[in-house]
Amino acid sequence: MRLPSFQSDVVDLARDLHAQGRIGRRDMLQGLALMSALPALLRSGVSYAQAREIVVCNWGGDAMTHMATAWGDPYEADTGVKVVFDGTGPSEGKIKAMVEANAAAWDVGDADVGSAILLGNEGFLRPVDYTVVDRNQILPGMAVECGFANYLYSFVLGYDTTEFGDNPPTSWADFFNLDDFPGPRAMRKEVLAQIEIALMGAGVPKDEIYPITPDKEKLAFEMIGKIKDDTIFWSSGAESQQFMRQQEVVMGVFWNTRLKVIHEETEGAWDWTWNQGMVSPGGWIVPKGNPAGDAIWPFLASTLIPERQVKLFELFANAPSNPAAAALVPAELKKFNATDPDNYALQLPTDDAWYGKEFSRINTVFLDLIAT
Repeated sequence: MRLPSFQSDVVDLARDLHAQGRIGRRDMLQGLALMSALPALLRSGVSYAQAREIVVCNWGGDAMTHMATAWGDPYEADTGVKVVFDGTGPSEGKIKAMVEANAAAWDVGDADVGSAILLGNEGFLRPVDYTVVDRNQILPGMAVECGFANYLYSFVLGYDTTEFGDNPPTSWADFFNLDDFPGPRAMRKEVLAQIEIALMGAGVPKDEIYPITPDKEKLAFEMIGKIKDDTIFWSSGAESQQFMRQQEVVMGVFWNTRLKVIHEETEGAWDWTWNQGMVSPGGWIVPKGNPAGDAIWPFLASTLIPERQVKLFELFANAPSNPAAAALVPAELKKFNATDPDNYALQLPTDDAWYGKEFSRINTVFLDLIAT
């Protein structure tokens, strides 16, 4: 089984921030709703007469019972179409089962582009109608036949500044250098982005990471094997955050969203570099036979409106997938934006097509390695 996704981690993070009083309930609900396509002014002439509701499947959370109040009513006022949530999570197995049974229970899922490629190739998803959803409003490479990015997040190198003073780690080569940068590390207990990080740690240039060949796989696993005894592997964003908060590690591979929280909580004692970060998309996927039919496309197009993407970023640090949104991010927040042009240029987007085909195999090898 796969670990909880980044999407489910955002829900957990929102609940934590609200419990700490760092965001209000209204902002929490609004942010979660935005992540799952807060309805907007629609830019299409598609008729909605056939659709009585749109069902969005995400990963649940405390906002479930309040989503109608937070954004369903405004959407209904704009279109006459009610939007409801299914919070059970759009897992690949669930999608296959309901499509095979010709019983799609919802219209769109908050998944990832890798799932869009895998499930699309297997015939379980509808191709996106790009005459309604504008590809030009999506970062290059983040729109595929059966899905597109609605936000992005990154795996970055975070470190405890109190441990390193004026000589912090600045690259994955430093992360794998136990002699000059001693101390326990952290990595994700799932293979996504970890192979690429290990290859960059071995000195492979960022623009030569892909394609990942058998020789590169071998090299990556050799690198991870060398440091695994000094490495703690995290299963959830909350766990990674505890590693930092309790100073169980001096550096690690972390989601930028969790690092932002700790950076603010510690008044900058924990920091990170965007250099050689691995940026990955969250994405929309539409199962075959979705109940609302073509009414789903202008709804999804509305999630690319720059102002809404910036609002989501301000709340949860989920980076905009629309390049036009970067200019609207306040100057004091650009440091935290994974898709700010300066930050994005330092990073490498994950090859979701490769993971769509190879994830199960390569993740098993990875887990076997770190378990021994």
